Amino acid sequence: MSNNNVFNLSDDVFANTIVTFIFGIPVFIGIAILAIPFVIVSFIMDVPMLTLIQNLLAFAIAVFLVWLFSKHQIIENGIVGLIIGAAVYIYFKWHPVVCILIGVAAVGLLFLIPRIKIGFWIKTISFSLIITLIVYAVIYSEWGLLPLPDMIWKITFLLFFF
Repeated sequence: MSNNNVFNLSDDVFANTIVTFIFGIPVFIGIAILAIPFVIVSFIMDVPMLTLIQNLLAFAIAVFLVWLFSKHQIIENGIVGLIIGAAVYIYFKWHPVVCILIGVAAVGLLFLIPRIKIGFWIKTISFSLIITLIVYAVIYSEWGLLPLPDMIWKITFLLFFF
């Protein structure tokens, strides 16, 4: 008896390899296009390409954090509320309880903003900008983990964010 439905593992592996290769080409081209700002900044500012690749790593961390925090709105809104409450306390020297209440009110308002369609985009873009800037500041500022001259990380930050 002949069975025409014989499964051949090598055929399946070959098909998956071809599909991965076909879908991998646009990803490779996209990465190459995203590398163009690195090459421009490296050439103009006479900065080693390795330094700019470190910037890409920080950008990847920022993108991951934005994705993670945006997935859970309470975390995103809580971070913004903490920042607002701390800023009010630092700059205005108001009573800590008032600052906490202002932060909690900000969190509540941030849950209402996405109900307005344009508000969702404003909130998402603002939060992405804040998180990306924090990651760059923690890693690349003069007191960060891998300090770079200010202009390099500020320029690459702007290139990547926009």
